[in-house]
Order: sequence, then C-alpha cells, then structure tokens
Amino acid sequence: PLVETFQIAIVSTLVGCGLALPVAFAMSPLTSPNRVVLVASRAVMNVVRAVPDLFWAKLLVTAVGIGAFAGSWALSVFSLAVMVKLFSETVDGADPRPLEAARAAGGRHVPVIRAGVLPTVLPEYVAYGLYVFELNIRASVVLGLVGAGGIGRVVEAQRQYFRFDRVLGVLVIVFVVVFVIEQVSVAIRKRLV
Repeated sequence: PLVETFQIAIVSTLVGCGLALPVAFAMSPLTSPNRVVLVASRAVMNVVRAVPDLFWAKLLVTAVGIGAFAGSWALSVFSLAVMVKLFSETVDGADPRPLEAARAAGGRHVPVIRAGVLPTVLPEYVAYGLYVFELNIRASVVLGLVGAGGIGRVVEAQRQYFRFDRVLGVLVIVFVVVFVIEQVSVAIRKRLV
C-alpha cells in the first residue's frame, strides 16, 4: 500500500503538473492568446479549485470503482488546480520586456512564450511541482480512507477493527516518509530558486 501511495502521488503529480503548464499560460494576461481564452480558463479553474479533493475522490470512486485509479485521477485534478493557481501567478509576475520584444520582432505566440517567458519561470515551476508532490503524498493517505487507493485503505481497515495501535504505526511510517520527502524537496527547491 505504501508503494501504491507513491505511485498515486507520482502519477497524479505528473498528470496535474503537465496539464497545468498550458493552462497557467492561458490564465495569465501576459501570455494568454486572447481575452476569451483568459476569461474561460480562469472561470473553469475557479470551479475546479472550489471542489475539494475528497469530493473528486468520492465521485471517481463511484464512477470507476474503488482503487488507485480513482485516487490518481482525483489527485490529478487537485494537482492541476494547485499548480495552475501557483504557476499562473508566477507567470503574471514575469518580466514582460523579453515577451514584448519578441512580439515586436514578429514572433508567433507559442515560440514567443517558449523563448521569452518559460526560461525565467521554469525553476519556480519545478519547485511548485515538488511541493505538489509532497501535498499528493499526504492527500493520498486521506483519499485512501474513502476507497481511492493507497495506504489510507490500510488505515481505514485497521480503524474499523479498532486496532488503533496499528493505525498509529502506519501513521508514524507515513509521517517519516513525508518528512524525508519534504526535506529532500526543500533541498532541491533551494538549489533551483
């Protein structure tokens, strides 16, 4: 179950962060191709962000059944929402001068973003991705309680039999794992940013 928790966290982080990159650029006034895309992407992401990850997990468990697949998709949606919010604000704060210069030189939209903005915001994107991975490890424990896979299923099974000593043992293991991941993540983020 702990390996499954890692798998859920890794898959959901990769899917959520991968989808977040173009959406974050669409949500930023600096890089959005037009006003319609800007307003539509912000509206959709506000709705996605307003729905708690536990609700997504329950919905997906109902739709696809109990297991890691539902948990991975629920956390992918959660990762997307968190990454888009954090990263779009980073893009908003990027220096607009290289972008304006590339546009003035006649550059097309995507190459202009790739050359003018992406290099300056990429370290923050990676740092936020590591942060989202930490969040997903923690969240996958909770989602397991509702049947969405991971170590949370073990916690729930032991809790139902009132084996709180075993629940505590599992939670201590999870705490140690999360602590180690957080320390590694902090060290990597310090080098990037």
